[in-house]
Amino acid sequence: MSEKSNSSQLQSKFRPYLVKLFQVFIVICLIDGFLDIAYPLAMFTKEKIKIVTSEIKNSASMEFNESQKVIIPAAGLPLRNEPGIRNIVSEYHSTGINVNATGLRYNGQPPPEKVGYVGVLLGSSSAFGYGVADNQTIAAHLERALNHTRIYNYAGLGQPLPDNILRWYDVQKKNGKPDFVILAGINYQLFNDCRPISKVNLPGNTHPSILSYLSGQLIDRFSNERIMPCASSEGLELAVRSAILSIENAVAFARKSGTTFYMVNLPSPYDANVNVSNLLNTMNEKNYILTMQKVINYYHQELTKLDIPELIDLSNSLPTDKPYFLDVGGHLSKEGNRLISEKIFDHIAGNKSHVTARLPQH
Repeated sequence: MSEKSNSSQLQSKFRPYLVKLFQVFIVICLIDGFLDIAYPLAMFTKEKIKIVTSEIKNSASMEFNESQKVIIPAAGLPLRNEPGIRNIVSEYHSTGINVNATGLRYNGQPPPEKVGYVGVLLGSSSAFGYGVADNQTIAAHLERALNHTRIYNYAGLGQPLPDNILRWYDVQKKNGKPDFVILAGINYQLFNDCRPISKVNLPGNTHPSILSYLSGQLIDRFSNERIMPCASSEGLELAVRSAILSIENAVAFARKSGTTFYMVNLPSPYDANVNVSNLLNTMNEKNYILTMQKVINYYHQELTKLDIPELIDLSNSLPTDKPYFLDVGGHLSKEGNRLISEKIFDHIAGNKSHVTARLPQH
């Protein structure tokens, strides 16, 4: 038998397998191509369904976590962005959380019968009152404590200080100048800049296909490796400097506006002598807390150097008898909000300076 004949027989023998292999390859390419088209559409649809579901089920009851005493919207809080202002809470109504179309959270109580003073509360999720009901927020407590005063809670979620300032500008332009403004949670920038980052899903990384996205998610699920941006001395210094610069810029804007204002440095789980026994559940959380304790310590040193008369520093104002934080993000519990509100009230009501003399006294 000739060599040519042997080659022909060999080709005939393997041709069906090669054809099937090629067919499988074509099918895989078609499926991958379809998923590449469907994947962005699915992600977009998922976000839209989340928002619509929140709006349709806006009267649904809240989920209640007995272990942490946290109320959480079943479908999450819908958010929207304005130019320069991130994460404004969109309209949402439920048993425990109510926000109107402008992003104003209700205080869970009838407004004062006689309103002589108007205050605006700005900040991120801690000021918003994430995890507690409307009538348990800082704004609600202050409104009950201050005579004839209406407190408008325009805080957002994950909203840094520069965004708060632009929000102040926007709210004041639309509603008129308030009697005073409270900027609560000026240390949020540190939490945002120092939060752990997955080594797999770094910010800015794109997933060209559904397969690369799923593989990344799978690796991340089984990997505990996280990048701590502020673990190094260089990262720590940059994060603190960024926070201090944002505070300096906020103070400059506030003073220029001519409105009485207060800057509140809310307590965090990383302050000295704070009870965080409920948060030490995993090694990752322990490492993060240790890193953030160094960051916050340096931040307090730099904050003191600014010598801001309008600053209310509540970093060491919580008792150590029990935990008052719901999570490592520093969200305060119902009791934590009450205690902090009392401290803010004491400062406002007890301040006799010329800039606050017109504020109501309890």
